[in-house]
Amino acid sequence: MKNNLTWFLGLIIIFSSCTVYKEYTIDVYKPGQINVPQDVENIALVYRNFKYKNDTLQHYYKHDYQLKKATRDPKNLDSILVHFCLNELALNLKKNQFNRIHIFPELFTRHTGTKLPAIDFKIIDKLTTETNTDLVISLETYSYFYTEFSADRNTPNPREVITANVWAVYDPMANRLLERKTMIDTLYWNTFDENGASVKSNKLPPRTTALKIASQMAGENYSKRFFASWETVGRMYSMPPPSDFEIAEKYLLKGDWDNAITIWQRYAEEDNGKLAIHARYNLALAYEMKDDLETSIKWLNAAKKVASDYRSKDDLKAIESYNRVLLQRQKDILRLNSM
Repeated sequence: MKNNLTWFLGLIIIFSSCTVYKEYTIDVYKPGQINVPQDVENIALVYRNFKYKNDTLQHYYKHDYQLKKATRDPKNLDSILVHFCLNELALNLKKNQFNRIHIFPELFTRHTGTKLPAIDFKIIDKLTTETNTDLVISLETYSYFYTEFSADRNTPNPREVITANVWAVYDPMANRLLERKTMIDTLYWNTFDENGASVKSNKLPPRTTALKIASQMAGENYSKRFFASWETVGRMYSMPPPSDFEIAEKYLLKGDWDNAITIWQRYAEEDNGKLAIHARYNLALAYEMKDDLETSIKWLNAAKKVASDYRSKDDLKAIESYNRVLLQRQKDILRLNSM
């Protein structure tokens, strides 16, 4: 776990009239979200070329909330954008893991319907046999829409592209679907800097260029599901009234978990009543920060016992939520260690 924690404090939940929980963020290292077989080295990327029947706005856009026809679009715009999407996906996959990548953007002919049909695994088998590939990633369907918003006369119109994609990963050896995932991404452009001032040198992309950039981003974002990466997540700690908890908070904010633990342990015995719930909850957090998940879960279970005795529903909800997080972290660490 990274030590450089980025803290931001805020009142989140009031558990009683005096006890609050505060939130901060940490960075945790998480495995890829797709469980790719370990022996996979070569993959094929395909475009299913499926369009839902109501997906008919490829050559339209909105300007100031009015739908307009894009008269200058190339006829093969869909094909061009799919190429950008798959090429960017291939670039990121090869950079991180896979040896050889074949791209087949025109393997399937255009077909439409109200429901995405199941793929014919005979096509998958034939493709992987001929190309000696171990895995097939399919862009099942790809949609996009461009919008320009009105602005002041001296300011270029802000613009936006929304892409909606359905991806699938097929294991040809087992003839099974590993994942089907819908992803929606939004890119927005304007000329304003972080202070809200318009910068004339900021150039905004025209429609076709904006669509190409958004297509590349769609491919890049999906590639992230295959690899381990740092992710920013939230955690919470409890702040009941005793001043000792304020002292412990100062240690917490410095990352001095040992001194914070010393203070919380004073209140962890059951004879401290409800304070023991919050002390134990915080101890669970501290041991997670020290990468001792086994001890962390023990303290959280101890907090649950006291909360159950007092029938404290809000505390139990928080404890159960945190317990799910810790169990998932255990699974993630096992996956990371097996890679």
